Amino acid sequence: MLGSFVSDSAHTPLASPLVQASHNTALVLLSLLIAFGSNCAALYMAHTNRRTSLASHHRVLLLCASMLLGLGIWAMHFMGMQAMRLPMPVRYDTLGTLLSIIPGMVAAWLALHALQVTHPSNQRIITSGLLVGLGIAAMHYSGIAAMQLQAQLHFLLPQFLLSLLLGPVFAIAAFTTHRWLYQRGLENLHWAWRLLPPLLLTVAMASMHYVAMHAMRFDLSHHPMASQLQPTSLENHQTLSLAIAATTGIVFVILGLVHAVLRYRDLWQALAVHDARLNAMVDTAVDGVITINERGLVQDFNPAAARIFGYAKDEVIGRNISMLMPSPLAEQHDAHLLKHVGHPEKAIRVTDREVLGKRKDGRHVPLHLAIGKASTPSGMLFVGYLQDISARKRTDAQLRIAASVFQHVREGVAIVDANHNISDVNPAFLRLMEKSREECVGQALEALYEEADLPSDMGKLWQTVATQQYWQSEIMVTRSNGTLWMQRLSISPVLNEHQRPQHFIAVISDVSERPVPEAARSSADLHDSATGLPAHKLFMERLSSGLLNAKRKSTHLGVMVVKTIARPTPSIQPISPDHTGALQLMTQQLQRQLRSTDTLARWADDQLALLLTGIDDADTLHALVQRLEQSISDSHINYRQYAVDEIQLGCASTLHAMGTASELIALAIDDLRPLHTQPKPLPH
Repeated sequence: MLGSFVSDSAHTPLASPLVQASHNTALVLLSLLIAFGSNCAALYMAHTNRRTSLASHHRVLLLCASMLLGLGIWAMHFMGMQAMRLPMPVRYDTLGTLLSIIPGMVAAWLALHALQVTHPSNQRIITSGLLVGLGIAAMHYSGIAAMQLQAQLHFLLPQFLLSLLLGPVFAIAAFTTHRWLYQRGLENLHWAWRLLPPLLLTVAMASMHYVAMHAMRFDLSHHPMASQLQPTSLENHQTLSLAIAATTGIVFVILGLVHAVLRYRDLWQALAVHDARLNAMVDTAVDGVITINERGLVQDFNPAAARIFGYAKDEVIGRNISMLMPSPLAEQHDAHLLKHVGHPEKAIRVTDREVLGKRKDGRHVPLHLAIGKASTPSGMLFVGYLQDISARKRTDAQLRIAASVFQHVREGVAIVDANHNISDVNPAFLRLMEKSREECVGQALEALYEEADLPSDMGKLWQTVATQQYWQSEIMVTRSNGTLWMQRLSISPVLNEHQRPQHFIAVISDVSERPVPEAARSSADLHDSATGLPAHKLFMERLSSGLLNAKRKSTHLGVMVVKTIARPTPSIQPISPDHTGALQLMTQQLQRQLRSTDTLARWADDQLALLLTGIDDADTLHALVQRLEQSISDSHINYRQYAVDEIQLGCASTLHAMGTASELIALAIDDLRPLHTQPKPLPH
C-alpha cells in the first residue's frame, strides 16, 4: 500500500477522482452471520461462567468466551475485506493480518472480565462497551494496515469519526440489554429476546466496519500504469472467505467442546458434592430413611433404619419393603403402590401417621411415618422417613399413669415453680385446703398458710430445701367450721440437668387423726378423768385455734400455768400430797373468774393451764392475771389439807412474743414464780 491518511474530499485537491470499493452481498451476509454466531456463543459462555464454582474452570471458560468474541470480530472483518471488490489486485501481509486479531481478543477479555458479576453496574457496562468498541476499531484499522495494494488510501473524516462512535454505542446497548433481560428472568421470556444482545453486538461490529469501509477512497493517480490494473479476482476471494468461515467454524466447535466439557465437569463435581452432602445427611440422620422403587424394592436403607429394624443394609437392599411390615400391612402394601404407579400427579393421602414396623427378631415397633414420592427417568421413587417412637409411647404411658395418680391420690399434691408459686394442684389438695383452684394456682405456697400455726423453721423452709433437698413439718390449720386439724407438709425439689431446682413438689397429709380417728378416741384422750377438765392434747388444739383467731382478728391471748408444790414434812408419818384435790379446789375458784370453762385444762399431774382470751393490751392482761392470782390465793382456802406447801404461777402472752402454741406454753412454764400469798403450813 502506497499510503494511508484521513482527509476531507471537499477541500483536498486531487489529480484524478478517488475510487470507491464495492462489496459482494453474499460474502457480506456470511460475515454478519459469522459475527452473530460468535456473539451468541460468547455471551452464553460469559453468562454461564458466573455459575462456575472452580476458579480454574472460570478462567478457562472466560478465555474461551473472549477468544470466540475476538475471533468473531476478526473473521467478520477479514471476510468483509474479502467481499470488497477493487479495480486493482490486493494482497495481505500474513504477519500483520494474524496480529490484527490480538486487539479484538484483548478488548473482549477485558470487557467480559468486567461483566463477571451477578449485577454489573452502569460503570462496568459503559467500560465494557467502550473496550469492545475500541477493540473493534483497533482490529479493523490494524487489518487495513496489513493490506498491500498499488494505490493511495484516503478516509473521509465524517464517516471515519462516525465509525469510531458507532462501535462503542451499540456495544454498550448490547451489554445493557443483556443485563436487563437476565435480571428479569430471561428463562421466562420468548426465545427471540435472547437474540437481542448478540444482535446489537453484531450491529456494533458491522456498523463500525462497513461505515469505515464506506469512508475509504483509493487514489490511483500516482500509479504509472493505473489504466492497465486488473480488478481483484472475486473467485479467489470467495474461496478464501469460505476457508476462513470453515476455519472459524472449526475453532467455534473446538471452543464449544471445551466449554461443554468444562461445564460438564463443573456440573458433575457440583452433583458429586450435592450427592456427598445428601448421603452425609441421610447417613447421619436420626430418623430412618428408606427409598423404594415402584415395585416396592428397597433402593436405599440408612444406618438409622438399620438400628430401628435390626437388619444390615445388605440384608434389605433389593428386597420388598413388606418384609419390614407386620401382617396385614405387608399383604396390602403392593396394592397401595399400584395406585400411584403411572400417576405422578396423584397425591399421597396419608403423609404423616403412626404405623407398626416389624424388626428382624419379630418384635413390633411403633413408628412415625412420612412418605414422599418423585418421578425419575427410571420410574417412580418413594421415600419414607421413619422415627422410632417406642420411648415416646412409654413416656406417654408413664405420664398417663402419673396424671392418674396425681388426680386420684389421697394426699394433696401441689406443683410449685422455681419462684415458689403454685402452678398446679390436684383435687385432694383443694379438698384438704378447702380452697378453689383459682385461689391456689399462681399464689405463693406460704400465702396459703397465713392463718396457720406455723412451725418455727417455716422461715427457713426454702433454704432447707436447697441445702438438704427435703423439708417436712407439721402445721396446725383451722378449718372453715372452726375446727383444727394437723397437717404434715413435705417439700422436695425436682432438679434439672444442671442439678438446680426446676420446680418443687409439695405434699400435704392429714395427720390430725393419728393414731386413731377422732371419733374412735376415748374421752380419756380428751379430758382428765379426775377433774373433768380438758386434757393436754385438747388444750393444745384449742390454744392453736385461739392463736389463729387472734392473728386473724389482730387481737392477743395469753397462757397461765399454775403449779402445786409439796415439800417433805418432818412428821413421823409424812402425808402424801394430793395434787388432784388441790387442783380441783383451784378449778372451782378459777372457773368463777373465767368466761368459759373450756379455757381451763389439766396440763400435768400437778399443773393447770389457762387460756386467757380477749386481751387488748398489757393493762387488760395485768388486771386479769391479778384477779386470777387473788382467786387462787384466797385466804379462806386451805390447801394444807392436800399437803401442798407452795403454789407457783407463770404467764406468757402474744403481747410479748408471737409464736406457736408450744412456744407460748414453754414461755409460761419458764415464767413460773411463787404466789405472794402462800398456803398455810401444815401442822407437824
